[in-house]
Amino acid sequence: MTSPKVSTYVLVILLFVAGIGLLSGLYSGLVRLGFLAGTSGGISPLAHGPLMINGFLGTLIGLERAAALEKKWSYLAPVLLGISTILVLAGFTVPAKLLFILGSFFLLATMLYLYNMQPVAHHLIMALGAGTLLIGNILFLFDTPIFNLVAWWAGFPLLTIFGERLELNRIMRPPQRAQHLFLALIILWTAAITFTHINRPIGWTIASVSLIAQAGWLFKYDVARRTIKSVKWTRYSAISLLTGYGWLVLAGFFSLWQGFPTAGPLYDALLHMIFVGFVFSMIFAHASVIIPSLSGKLVPYHQYFYLPLLLLHGFLLIRVIGDIVWLPVIRSIGSYGNVLAILLFLGGIIFQLLRVSARKKITNKGM
Repeated sequence: MTSPKVSTYVLVILLFVAGIGLLSGLYSGLVRLGFLAGTSGGISPLAHGPLMINGFLGTLIGLERAAALEKKWSYLAPVLLGISTILVLAGFTVPAKLLFILGSFFLLATMLYLYNMQPVAHHLIMALGAGTLLIGNILFLFDTPIFNLVAWWAGFPLLTIFGERLELNRIMRPPQRAQHLFLALIILWTAAITFTHINRPIGWTIASVSLIAQAGWLFKYDVARRTIKSVKWTRYSAISLLTGYGWLVLAGFFSLWQGFPTAGPLYDALLHMIFVGFVFSMIFAHASVIIPSLSGKLVPYHQYFYLPLLLLHGFLLIRVIGDIVWLPVIRSIGSYGNVLAILLFLGGIIFQLLRVSARKKITNKGM
């Protein structure tokens, strides 16, 4: 039995809070690059990771799952993670860390509730993803160095998206044996991340091989290989998905080549192959589905959206090259370009929604 439906206004407010997490996270990333260097105040560069993972992705994914479940208690996850964003921006770091844990705990509870309702592989994978976020946030509370917990944070969007792709993959219908293989690879990746706390090189090598295999699985079984022949948003989503999987493969081979650095340009390159190359490709791919499900507003397709997608991948490539050959200027150009691409995509979505709203008002006045 579901709870009474939550008002669309509440969903839109939480979506807006997730947007604040995104924009403030991007801003703090620019501060890390030296943007507005020398000025006092503003957002700490150390807030970049927590804001992007918890403030943006945690709130957005928590909201998406709560809206699908339609249980009021499940909204505790996006609400708590949204409040934590405000606390981070206000400088209340410890209370924010505690809310990160509480928010991710309720997100895990939501995912486990879904798995209990329907014990299928994609729900289990998403629950594992929420579990990695909770572990990462507990480590963060105890001031574990970011390089020792960031793999857990990365596991959250990785596993959530893997689960969602398996859930949406009704057309291809991968054989049961293939689904079990995918689940086994994900469990292996999670075990390998755990092992990095004992032996970082060996654990990360196993995780990297598993990541490449998971990307290969997605190339073979994801419906995107078929829908790329479609049109408009469907084709756009397929291209975004396949290019995102490509970045996962590159991240895996890069890890086998360079290991799992603890800082510096190679660390930057590896993390942004995953978080920008893969995660934001997935966000671009799913935006036309997520936004209507939360706001009730369809986003009209326009070819313009290929511009931010092209810029996202092009500037990420420039950033990674800048990191590998250690040319800070090239790296900065790529980094600023990535932010520009994300803002252009977000701006395009808002423009399309406002344009539809304005047209409706004109039509209603004419009646």
